[in-house]
Amino acid sequence: MTATEGIRENKTFLDEEVAELSSLTTNLTKANTASTKMVDILNSFDTRLGSLQTSVMPIHKSTQTLTRLAGNMNQTVAALEAILSYFDLAAQEEAIVARPLKEQDLQPYLQSIARIREYLRAMSSVKLKAGDRVAQQLKRSLKVAAGKLNDMFKLLLTQNSQPLDLKIVTSTDRKDIPSFPSGAVQTLATIAKSLAEIDLDPNATPTGYLKQYCEIRANNVIKSLSPLYQSSLVELKGVYEKGTSPFIPYTTSLLKLCRNEADLADTLLDPKLLSLAFMGSIMPPIEQWVETGKTITRRILKTYTSEVGILFDVIESLESSMNTFESVFGLARRQKDNDAMELLKTFKATAMRTFFDFISEVRNQNNTKYQAMPLDGTVHQLTSDTLNYMRRLMNYQPMVESILNLIGDGNWNNPEGSASQNRRSQAPGRSGRSPLLQHYFADVLEALVQNIEAKSRFYKKGQTLTQLFLLNNYFYISKSVRTTPGLLEVINGPDTGNQPLNSLPSAVYERPLKQNADQYQDNWKTCVEHLMDVTYVQDGGLQQVLNSNQRQMVKDKFKNFNHDFDELWKTQKQYSIPDVDLRAMVLRDVNQVLIPMYDKFLAKYASSGGSGGVGAGATMEFTKNVQKYIRYDVSMVKDMVNQFFTNS
Repeated sequence: MTATEGIRENKTFLDEEVAELSSLTTNLTKANTASTKMVDILNSFDTRLGSLQTSVMPIHKSTQTLTRLAGNMNQTVAALEAILSYFDLAAQEEAIVARPLKEQDLQPYLQSIARIREYLRAMSSVKLKAGDRVAQQLKRSLKVAAGKLNDMFKLLLTQNSQPLDLKIVTSTDRKDIPSFPSGAVQTLATIAKSLAEIDLDPNATPTGYLKQYCEIRANNVIKSLSPLYQSSLVELKGVYEKGTSPFIPYTTSLLKLCRNEADLADTLLDPKLLSLAFMGSIMPPIEQWVETGKTITRRILKTYTSEVGILFDVIESLESSMNTFESVFGLARRQKDNDAMELLKTFKATAMRTFFDFISEVRNQNNTKYQAMPLDGTVHQLTSDTLNYMRRLMNYQPMVESILNLIGDGNWNNPEGSASQNRRSQAPGRSGRSPLLQHYFADVLEALVQNIEAKSRFYKKGQTLTQLFLLNNYFYISKSVRTTPGLLEVINGPDTGNQPLNSLPSAVYERPLKQNADQYQDNWKTCVEHLMDVTYVQDGGLQQVLNSNQRQMVKDKFKNFNHDFDELWKTQKQYSIPDVDLRAMVLRDVNQVLIPMYDKFLAKYASSGGSGGVGAGATMEFTKNVQKYIRYDVSMVKDMVNQFFTNS
């Protein structure tokens, strides 16, 4: 290709490109013109839309307001329809609850009560006079319904709350107490729940079913315990036997029934009401039990010598039961008011009082109770009562020592003083026992001996009767101390095998006993003196025939012996030594002196040597009329002496 052809070809190409470029320019110009027009059109639309929005916005807002008002109207209409329905429903529910309530109709009845409570909650927000009337109608219906539920609850609970048999009450196993039938339990629990919900409803009248529950159950417990309550109040006839106080099973049975009441309340009632229900059902029987205990203590203060054992038994029973009582009062939320602990303090205070009263009574020489004196010199009632009471105390030695420790050593001699302020407790001695009881018994015996000796002055004209009176009483004390198990060990300590002469029994009544026994023998001194004889000697040998003066002397001896012996027989036959051992001891001393001397004397002047056969050929004749002077043979004297003091 030549250069010219190349230039021509390039020019052609450039011309074509220029033409195409010109065409594109033309098109762009047209497009620009069209775009300008379009922008103008859109601007016009924008202006028009702004004008339209300005015109439509008020209409839109009005439409929203109308829609909201329509919704409110619909809600108001619905609420009015609901309220209007309550007017009809109130009458319907009133008709349901007005019907007699039967156990088989309980569920529909409870459903009606639930609807009434729902209507009441709804009507509480209605501020219409007509609404107030409907609310009052619903409240009346709910009150009627609650009343009928109350009646059914009371009826079912009463039917299943019959007093328990005494054997069941006193049984040691709580399982012996019959439980409520399962159907009754379910019904009672359902009713109780419904009544509890009514009580919690601020729009409802409280039902008071809880009060009925407490009254019924408390009355049931009281009636079940009635035999034990009544027997606890019966005054004791005779002497109390250890462990026989009916107040002890009364206490244990009360605790058992209280635990049963806790289980029953837990089964039937709302947990929030348990403490109130439990306390309400157990406090009346507990209060009766406490008052019974106080009545017993007041009675024992007057009759403690025969009933003091009741105090110690009850104290021991209460102390062993105190943990159970604390548990019971804990369930009732009365930890600070433990009635059992207060009653225990009362019993202990009464027991302390008896120790003051007892030693004061023994010491009181003007006590009208012991003014009467035995005319036969027998044991005084004060002595027998005192030793019998000491025997009873020995049956409760640990408890007695515990009470004496509360009083303090020696404070029993100061009843007006405060034992708690002047208390001096004692540690156990060698015997393992506190010396308090030993000190107390020592003071009692000393007071008794002083009182008995003062009373012996009553026998002003009868020295013999005074001696017999003291003998009887001292011996009774000695024998009682030695025969009562443990009493001698308490009084003298554990080493009683080699009793020292200055021991308490020896000093208080053993030595006086021996002294009075010796003094009594002086009553026979004149009789013995009449039997004292002399040996007559003549010409260096024994005199066989008595002269007149000697015969008269023998006659006088027999005559005086007969007189004095008759006087002793006449007076002392009326006296009494009721204890066989003491009577044998006293008469043994008489027989050991009197009978041998009388036998010897009679043998010398009676024919048979004292073996009987009065007046038949005396060894030494002193009279022709032997029978006038020898009235008794030896066996007669011995028999008569042995009949002394048997008046009892």
